[in-house]
Amino acid sequence: MISPLAHVDPSAKLGKNVIIHPFAYIDQNVEIGDGCEIMPYTSIIRGTRMGCNNKVYQGTIIGADPQDFRWKGEVTYCYIGDNTVIREHVIINRGIYGTGGTSIGSNCFVMAESHIGHDTVIKDKCVVGNSVMIAGDVKVDECTILSSGSILHE
Repeated sequence: MISPLAHVDPSAKLGKNVIIHPFAYIDQNVEIGDGCEIMPYTSIIRGTRMGCNNKVYQGTIIGADPQDFRWKGEVTYCYIGDNTVIREHVIINRGIYGTGGTSIGSNCFVMAESHIGHDTVIKDKCVVGNSVMIAGDVKVDECTILSSGSILHE
């Protein structure tokens, strides 16, 4: 189900049973797997590759341009695994280079108002608490829990 009030670029690839609510924005060069739900006022930006059965809540931006002077406008990527929940007002930046990119694993839970910087890799089964700030180039191992308000630097 795609709301007629959502914008979905014609080049975006959507899996089966994807729900896109009103006022969501799906950019070009985006892939969203089967069974995902994209809530209102969410933006999925170019270069994002989402697996299956993810739920993304209101006001989130996935695949935002990297916040790094080294990025010169190249095509870059952001990957989200399967069965991951991303709550309200989260920002996840793409990588800064054409290879690699930002990656959130499967079965993760990213709580509200968190920021995940460029080229961060978060492995499977992680919890990112409310308002966690992760700078670019950070690695978070499997089954990690980051308490609310935590700040991680490379």
